[in-house]
Amino acid sequence: MLYKNNMTCLNAKGLGVWGRQCLFGIFFAAVSGLTAAQTIESIEWVSGAEHPVARITFNASVRFLRQAPTTISDLTELNFQIVAADESVLGQTIEEGKRLNATEQPGIALTYAPAPTVFTKSLLLRFTRKISVLARQGPGARTIDIVFEGPEGVKPAELLSSQLPTMPTAMAERRYALVLQTFTVDDQTSMPRVPVEFQNYAVFTRTFDQDGIKHFSLAIGYFRTEEDAELVRQKALNRFPTAKVLKLDSIPSAVSEIKSVITTQQMASNEALGAGAIPAEPESAPLVNAKAEELLIKGRQAIAEQRFQDAADSLNQVLLLPPNPSSQEAQELIGSTWEGLAQPAKARIEYQLYLKLYPQGEGAQRVSQHLASLGGSVTTTLNPSDKTSSKEAATSYSYSGSISQYYYGGQTKTDSLENIAAGIDKNTLSRTNQSALVTSIDTSGRYKSENSELKLVLRDTVSNNFISTPNSQSVLSAAYVDYRAIKSRLDLRVGRQSAIGGSMFGLFDGVSLTMPVASKYKLNAMLGVPANTLVSAPSQRLAGVMLEADNLFEHWGGNVSLVDQTTEGISDRRAVGLEVRYFGESLSMYSQLDYDLNFNALNAATVQGSLQGPYDTTITMLLDDRKAPSLQLSDALISSDTTSLKTLLQLKSLAEVQNLALGTAAQAKQAMLSVSRAISPKWQGSVDFRYSDVSALPAIGVFQAMPATGAQYNVSLQLTGSNLYSSRDINGINLSVLTSDTLQGTQLAYNNLTGFLGNKASFEPSIRFYTQTDNTSTKVIRISPGLRLSYKLSERASVLGETIYERSQTDGPTNHEDSTSVFFYVGYRYDFF
Repeated sequence: MLYKNNMTCLNAKGLGVWGRQCLFGIFFAAVSGLTAAQTIESIEWVSGAEHPVARITFNASVRFLRQAPTTISDLTELNFQIVAADESVLGQTIEEGKRLNATEQPGIALTYAPAPTVFTKSLLLRFTRKISVLARQGPGARTIDIVFEGPEGVKPAELLSSQLPTMPTAMAERRYALVLQTFTVDDQTSMPRVPVEFQNYAVFTRTFDQDGIKHFSLAIGYFRTEEDAELVRQKALNRFPTAKVLKLDSIPSAVSEIKSVITTQQMASNEALGAGAIPAEPESAPLVNAKAEELLIKGRQAIAEQRFQDAADSLNQVLLLPPNPSSQEAQELIGSTWEGLAQPAKARIEYQLYLKLYPQGEGAQRVSQHLASLGGSVTTTLNPSDKTSSKEAATSYSYSGSISQYYYGGQTKTDSLENIAAGIDKNTLSRTNQSALVTSIDTSGRYKSENSELKLVLRDTVSNNFISTPNSQSVLSAAYVDYRAIKSRLDLRVGRQSAIGGSMFGLFDGVSLTMPVASKYKLNAMLGVPANTLVSAPSQRLAGVMLEADNLFEHWGGNVSLVDQTTEGISDRRAVGLEVRYFGESLSMYSQLDYDLNFNALNAATVQGSLQGPYDTTITMLLDDRKAPSLQLSDALISSDTTSLKTLLQLKSLAEVQNLALGTAAQAKQAMLSVSRAISPKWQGSVDFRYSDVSALPAIGVFQAMPATGAQYNVSLQLTGSNLYSSRDINGINLSVLTSDTLQGTQLAYNNLTGFLGNKASFEPSIRFYTQTDNTSTKVIRISPGLRLSYKLSERASVLGETIYERSQTDGPTNHEDSTSVFFYVGYRYDFF
């Protein structure tokens, strides 16, 4: 948030690379007047991948670092760093979020809270159910992929079942079983489903008395040896922590009789489809029937009130019970519930199961009609009029959108003592740093037919600042129509959009086109007007072309690009770019060169890579050398106090104007290496090494000189604990040491995220302690506790807020300063669809 950024800068004299980059960020934000651009472009499912993949696309080049936890969870945090971006992205202050609806995989809610002066950024992912995912760098510098390893965190059932012991067919060999979980008979409604990976085993129930109380056990079998049973138990422990091996000949005959045996092929279907099929035992049938009717009534009421998630919870409990008079209606309603939750894939599965279980049921015709409208296959006999044509089934609409509003406030009080000739000068300054209301809207709609896909996107942010003039500002970060022809793979986009990549970057208003030119090549072109530039110059035009190769060799790809930008008919930026990338299952590498033809100078050179090693080890690296900001002739307007490049060229030669532009572009070098590894199922350790060096800028025109930072070295150690005291908590402990020729700084930080109430609420306390001493014997001490809270009012609405209290003390040879600050924001987010 902006208040974090400013306070870190304003209270950190001589902060070195942190302070230097912070000052650069504030300067760029001030000259551009835009700090509301979005970092996240989109999150979408990737088609054609071996495993289900959700791809996060950024409006910046990023480097993936790590994820936590790496085990099964419905709450995951991703760490990444921004390598290169427009100044509006670097100075972003507005929290953003996106949703990805469920298909066969769980839905995802993404939250990004920007922190402009923090190197390591965080993305929070909330899944609609627990899952095992693997995050990794995507195929380009602007993507991170989330690979879903399988339902409930397991590999495909066919693969796992082939690795497990086979069930013996001979009765004499059936010596062992595995008791997954035991309940009292009164509590058997909480019985979980049997995982799909155990599809080749029989599932049975048994009852027994213990201390006068009747108990109910869910078990699978059978196994020849205790070793076979133990192998399966280890596979089941994540889901059933109390699972135990049972020797069958030790069960008294009165209770060892199998009441009902179900083929696990059926149980596997029930697991995937949301239904249980364990018959009731005679003595518990009345109790089960009563409980099922009570849950069914709750489910009906929740559907009537459009509380679909509550309905799903109640109806699933009905279907987990042994078959009862409520089962048939619950099976129909669970399909309607998934439709209400905008998860058509799950709805289709539930409807198909209904028709299989109840082909002559009272609701069979209704279910068939629902199934046909969703494009699913109908497994019962239907009238021709009940079926949907293939053309209609291939047509689909989807929508997503949200609005959010946040109020930002902040105050600072500073007491200073300074030694002067007449004695000690004492001053107290209190001021309101922030008072602003920020409204953001993010909407998109998609219409897909058999031959084409049409998408409309709108993202806008309006800021009302109550302590400055002008007090209102609107930033339109996306407003475009995208048409894609499926067969020809032609893609046409018109409106405000992000550049297509390569040497082209930033927002522009115009048109872009992508079309294949050969089996492995495609041509990208763009034409328009830059919309988010560092310097506002008249009559700007932008044109670019890029030839891209995908899978030119196995796992290899890249592109060559050429961009030409003019201002008042004068060549402002003319550059050629080259990208080479390698994208494999465990290794991804990306490199980029950007050469400016007007300045005959290298604008940027980047190499970054990510390696997924054994034992949940992730190694990432980055080498980057670039001009900051990127070279263009109009940068000369920053230092010349002139608004027209044509006017400036009438006063100065082209070489002089180029020198003015070069004088505002620092040479920024950085190198990073990060290694993270799972220490245990709940703990992950990482170490980051970072080198940076920003060159000096001379005093040119109205532009003041800025000294070089010199070589800066940062070592950061982080320990992350996940699910330490609950099923949804992430705890981070970080120690960072910064050294340079002019200062040494140390920061110790702790942050926590805990999810409550089924991930509807989160509690995120944090505290940071920072100390620094520079070569003028000035010492800075700062402590910053903070707290962020969020609560999900419904499937679509949530409220959240954050507050940070900061106390700092600066002691120098001639001065002493105490400062206290309080900053906060509070707001809401509502999803339209």
